[in-house]
Amino acid sequence: MSDRSSFLRLIARRAGQLITSCALVFLAWALYQQWGAISHWRPTKAQIALFAVLAFSYSGALMLLAFNWVIIVQTLIAQSPPRAALLLSYTKTQIAKYVPGNVVHLVSRHMYLRNFGLNHRSLATGSLLELLSLPLAAVTAICLVMPLVDESYLGPWEMDALAPPFFIAAVGVSTLAIWRAQRSWHLPAIIVVCRGVVFMMCQGIIFAVVLYIVSGSFVALAIPAAIFAWLVGFLTPGAPGGIAVREALLVSLLTHVAADDTVLIAALILRMTTTVGDLILYLFGNLVLMKYVPEITDDRRQ
Repeated sequence: MSDRSSFLRLIARRAGQLITSCALVFLAWALYQQWGAISHWRPTKAQIALFAVLAFSYSGALMLLAFNWVIIVQTLIAQSPPRAALLLSYTKTQIAKYVPGNVVHLVSRHMYLRNFGLNHRSLATGSLLELLSLPLAAVTAICLVMPLVDESYLGPWEMDALAPPFFIAAVGVSTLAIWRAQRSWHLPAIIVVCRGVVFMMCQGIIFAVVLYIVSGSFVALAIPAAIFAWLVGFLTPGAPGGIAVREALLVSLLTHVAADDTVLIAALILRMTTTVGDLILYLFGNLVLMKYVPEITDDRRQ
């Protein structure tokens, strides 16, 4: 069974690498085609300031996921470390998602909290629950937004009609999972899913604002497109931070809505904005949260 699991993981990793490589080729070709227009685009000081504000906003949205991690661990482990330590375990390791493999941040967080004497199985269960909650939150957020999108943007896709049943299904799955869980987990599970939905909406709005800054027109479809692109990047094995996969999807999903060059510029700026946001989160953890975390003693490691 272990050999089969290793083989399946290898296949998934290779498939993810292939998808990432194809996305990189697609982006390189798009850059080549649109280079004439892109090379002449220069952001103004006001635009750069707005991008900085969006980076801080994204960092703030990430704190929702950090607090989700806190409530998951505190629900699973009665004698958990202080909240600041749990937050720090998230903020100081999140940037490691850009390391190839897309699992280093999870491993680093796990090892950090093991130093506090936390149980391996409980931490692994917490990470699994967190990973399951994110796609559910993404699907729910997409279904909430799609009915607000102009039908003319959807082409042959009747997503505004499909969104309600998908939303009902997502809520139904969430309700069933929460109902089957222990009674003490009900409220934490609801909070985790709701915070996840808010995070997804925030990052979708951030991309819509970036596209508006670049193109001068607001495109509502950019919100669910950004959430969907995030979801695919998240589910692609081995793609560090979903790099290239998300940008390629944004370009392919929105080329019929806005000019190709503006969509490509916006997608690349979104990547820079979110990367800076991850860095801000890292600095916040190491410069602020670290002051409230007790030193790890040898007794606690044992």
